[in-house]
Amino acid sequence: MLVSGERTMALYCPACEQLQYHNFSLFEVSCSPRSFQCACGFIQGHIVKKNQRYEVRLLCPSGNRVRLLYSFKEFWRAPLLTFYSPDGGDVLGFFGGSKNVEEAVSAFDSDLLQPEDFYEPEIMSAILVYLQKLAVANKIGCKCQHPAVGIDVYPDKVELVCSNCGSAMLMGATSQEDLLNLYSLSEIKMQPASYTYLGEWLKPLR
Repeated sequence: MLVSGERTMALYCPACEQLQYHNFSLFEVSCSPRSFQCACGFIQGHIVKKNQRYEVRLLCPSGNRVRLLYSFKEFWRAPLLTFYSPDGGDVLGFFGGSKNVEEAVSAFDSDLLQPEDFYEPEIMSAILVYLQKLAVANKIGCKCQHPAVGIDVYPDKVELVCSNCGSAMLMGATSQEDLLNLYSLSEIKMQPASYTYLGEWLKPLR
């Protein structure tokens, strides 16, 4: 079977704050970094092949460097990958088939939540601020081999997700109890390939 190496990548540019599309072939990626340049001239990132893995190097909006690792199989076969900033959970871009990437960008633009969309805006705001504080201190992660934790925000909850192994932690964001549960933690380390609700995860510690 002939496998196509053609891929599309949409990356956020910290310089001009625009989303830039890049079309390329995976056959172009080798042990020498393949760079991706925005139309404004800013180098948005690189992809390099290391043995049987692909390393994606990007910059998040805060200017911090992000390093994401993917298996050879995942990079070649996944219809869509979303690049997250481990420190703040920002979506840095999308990678995959052209149609899948365009649909993801469209959905992302239309699904951006505003403060009035949250069930309890003040609770949500406090939770996001505390999560960011933990992330900046490198206190959010996964115990898998190559952790890269992102964040998904919904009107009533927040979900931490490891883009490497798929482990996730769900936490409510509608009550004072939800906030106090989070405040009781000084660090969050998820177990590989697990799915946990914060309230249940805390029970043995009480």
